[in-house]
Amino acid sequence: MKKLISLLVFSVSTLAFSQSKERISLHVFDLPTGITIEEFQNDLDRANKIYEKNGFGVNKYKVYQVNSDDEAKEHRYMWLSTWANDEEYNNAHSEEIDDFWDNYFTKKYEKMLEDHIYRKFFSVK
Repeated sequence: MKKLISLLVFSVSTLAFSQSKERISLHVFDLPTGITIEEFQNDLDRANKIYEKNGFGVNKYKVYQVNSDDEAKEHRYMWLSTWANDEEYNNAHSEEIDDFWDNYFTKKYEKMLEDHIYRKFFSVK
């Protein structure tokens, strides 16, 4: 029983501590047919403008791509956001930004979002 309680306390404290660390949200994906990287970046810039207007800094979302000579056939693009911690991330999700994600972005990129890889990372230190 003591081991179980110790494990529970350790798990809860680890979870609480990890959530106060810098958070990165990483999405690795392929562009949908007919969508250019410029169009995709413009769509994320719409989100960036909302975050900036609401006081969360500029360019929260950045887009990257592999070099044209890279042999990867899938997941050639990545979008990344960095947050001070989970609290900042949660506070950034206003009604306006939720409306953008739910009623515009998710609808437009539904197939891509079904196939993409998403991970949350927290800083080690």
